[in-house]
Amino acid sequence: MQEKKVGVDFDLQERAEKLAKQGNWKQAMELFSRCVDQHTAELALINSVQEGLSSKLEMQGIYDLVGDKLRDTFNAQVVMISQYDPYLDKIYHHYAIENGEHLHIQDWQPLDSSRGRIVSTGKPYLINADEILKVLSAGTMKVVPGTQVPKTWLGVPLMVGGEVRGIVSLQNLDRENAFSKSDITLLSTLTNSMSLSLENARLFNETERLLNLIKNEMVMARETQESILPTEVPGCTGYDIFPFINPARMVGGDFYDLIQLEGERLILVIGDVSDKGLPAALFMALTFSLLRSETEHSEDPCKILENVNNYLLKMNALGMYVTLLYGILDCRSGKFTYSRAGHLPPIILDNGGKSIDVKVRDGQALGVLENPNLNQQEVIIPPGGVLLLFSDGLNETMNANGEEFGIDRVRKELVLLRHLDAKNICKGLWKAASSYCGDAGSQDDFTVLVTKRDPE
Repeated sequence: MQEKKVGVDFDLQERAEKLAKQGNWKQAMELFSRCVDQHTAELALINSVQEGLSSKLEMQGIYDLVGDKLRDTFNAQVVMISQYDPYLDKIYHHYAIENGEHLHIQDWQPLDSSRGRIVSTGKPYLINADEILKVLSAGTMKVVPGTQVPKTWLGVPLMVGGEVRGIVSLQNLDRENAFSKSDITLLSTLTNSMSLSLENARLFNETERLLNLIKNEMVMARETQESILPTEVPGCTGYDIFPFINPARMVGGDFYDLIQLEGERLILVIGDVSDKGLPAALFMALTFSLLRSETEHSEDPCKILENVNNYLLKMNALGMYVTLLYGILDCRSGKFTYSRAGHLPPIILDNGGKSIDVKVRDGQALGVLENPNLNQQEVIIPPGGVLLLFSDGLNETMNANGEEFGIDRVRKELVLLRHLDAKNICKGLWKAASSYCGDAGSQDDFTVLVTKRDPE
């Protein structure tokens, strides 16, 4: 039997008070002194447990810490810490030790009568040998195979929010009445400390699990979104074309598309869905699919956008909208015929870096109105010229003072970068916008599509 470090077989306080009433002050003072020593040791134990608990957020670590403290503290050869699931009405033994040997009890176990009483009352429960034998004979309590029948069994509840969520039990294999009122009080105090730590650990673990689940799902969503967008630029003799996209979050609502047509023609698309994140990504995938589908039935950019709008109005449960620029580039002539649904107009430079005037009429986004105004235009990319399609994640990038990057700055940067190939023009625009916003970082999806025509 292990040495008992705190707690006594009989309540010292009651004995001391009884002796004091009898006038036996000398013995009473000795017992009162022992009471003080006992309370000091108990407080030291409680503090050491609480200090250990405050440093642990892993649940099994909390079970092991408290279980080891209980093993070293009480006159018990068996210590068990069990989780109770009210939905299963079963318990799981996270910590079990008998005579220094750890027991590994697998799976959830039926609730026995003694623990059932603690669950129903929410109060400690102590039984001795005769009662233990009765419940064993009645089959309402079972001894773990390979372990001994105890002479004293004490259980206290682990309470969370007024409900029993676990049970701590001590067993003495040699003596009846092995646990005093002081033991029960101390054990209850320790389990109260553990209850809070376990609940915090459970909430932390559940939060971590949900965050990891969301993270994994978002990674899959990003991979799916990236697989939708074309990874290769279709051939267009005499042109250098490159798309660049960088979502503000794991996934975003910006997108682009490049589709080869007969007769040395190429479809260029850029779109921007309202909002960001997963809802925008879902709406983006829907719009992208509708555009692809309509492209198979028509070569009229305006008609295609009108049909996409009709479908979005029927299917737009998210209440979102999308701005779009859909155009067809004739690679032989450099003519770019496009329809614009509320999206930013293109920027075009000639071979000398001069900005070519682009007529702009009102255009309205898709997914909102039955008959939106669509801006349809034709422009020519001259030899050596550059066409830039972009989302507002470029021009609306803000610095620390809340000032936007702006269209004028976009034009100036494009002029400076025009001698580079399309890929490095994209990278240069991203670098310029990133440098402008500084540590604040980009708050919106960033997408550019650069088309550079070879000089004659």
